[in-house]
Amino acid sequence: MNPNKFQVGLRDILHAQRRLKDVIRLTPLIQSVYHPEVYFKAESLQVMGSFKIRAAFNEISLLSAAQKQRGIVTSSSGNFAQGVAYASKQLDVSAKVVMMKSSNPFKIERTRQCGAEVVFCEDQFEARAQKVKEIQTLEKRTAIHPYDHPSVIAGNGTLALEILEQLPEVENIVVPISGGGLISGIAIAAKTRRPKVRIWGVQPQNSNATYLSFQAKKIISIDRAHTIADGLTVTRPGELTFLIIKALVDGVETVEEQTILRAVYHYLLEERLVVEPSGAVPLAAAFEGKIPLRRTVLVLSGGNISPDLIAQIVVSS
Repeated sequence: MNPNKFQVGLRDILHAQRRLKDVIRLTPLIQSVYHPEVYFKAESLQVMGSFKIRAAFNEISLLSAAQKQRGIVTSSSGNFAQGVAYASKQLDVSAKVVMMKSSNPFKIERTRQCGAEVVFCEDQFEARAQKVKEIQTLEKRTAIHPYDHPSVIAGNGTLALEILEQLPEVENIVVPISGGGLISGIAIAAKTRRPKVRIWGVQPQNSNATYLSFQAKKIISIDRAHTIADGLTVTRPGELTFLIIKALVDGVETVEEQTILRAVYHYLLEERLVVEPSGAVPLAAAFEGKIPLRRTVLVLSGGNISPDLIAQIVVSS
C-alpha cells in the first residue's frame, strides 16, 4: 500500500519536523557494543527522556487559539504525560493528565514538576479513556490522543527522518509498540523515503495486543497487560495506527520479561546508557534472535527509569 494513502503522509511529517526544530534534541545514533552492525537511536536522551515530546508538542501546537485557551486533557502511562506537560508549559496551555493509580511514581512526579495536573483513575486501560471523557465534558477541555491521531503520528515520524540521515544505508528499524503511534510514524516516513527499509515492532509477551492483531489481520484486545515495561501497556492498538501497521510494518514480535530486564542491564553495564524497560524491548528481540542484525537501528524510546528499579535490576543480574 502507498504510504501517502493514509490520513498522514510525508508532508505532514516534514511540517512537524520544522515545528520541532527548536524544541527537541537531535538525539545521537550510537554504534552498539553488542554487534558492529546494530545501532541505537537514543531517544532516551531526548527532552523529558523519551520520544513522546515529538508527538505531544506537534499535536498541541496545531490546536486553535480557543482550544489552547480552554486547556487540554489526555491520558498516559507516563512518558506521554511528561511530554504533554513540557509542551503545554512551553505553549502556555493548561494540562490535565489522567494516569492509573498504579502508574510509575517517578513518571508521575516528573509530570507534576512540569506543571500538569495529574488525575488518577482505576487500574484498567478503559478507565483512562472514560475519565478523559468526563473531564472533557465537564471542563470543555480538548482531548489529546496519546497515539491514535494524525498529528501524533506525524510528530513521531520525524524520528525516522533523522535515522535515514544519520545512517543512509539502514536496512532495518526496530521499534517498541504500545498503541502504535511511534511505529506508524516511523513506517510512513521510512517507507516513503526508502521503500526497501524493513520496519519491525516488538512487544512484551504479557502485553501483546498488537502482536495478536497483526497475526490475525484484525484488531484484537487483551484484558490487561502485566509487564515491567510500563510504557507498553495499551490493551488494544489504535484504529488508524493498526491500519498503518498492517500495511507497512514487516513484522511484529514479542519478548519475555526476563529478556527485557537482561537488555536493561546490558545497556547499563556495556553500553553506558540508561534505558527503561519499554525502550529495551528491541534489544531483547535481538537477544532472542527474532530480528535481523544487518544494518539495524534499535529505537531506544525512553530512559525514564526509577533509581529503585535500576538498583533491583543490578542486584538481581
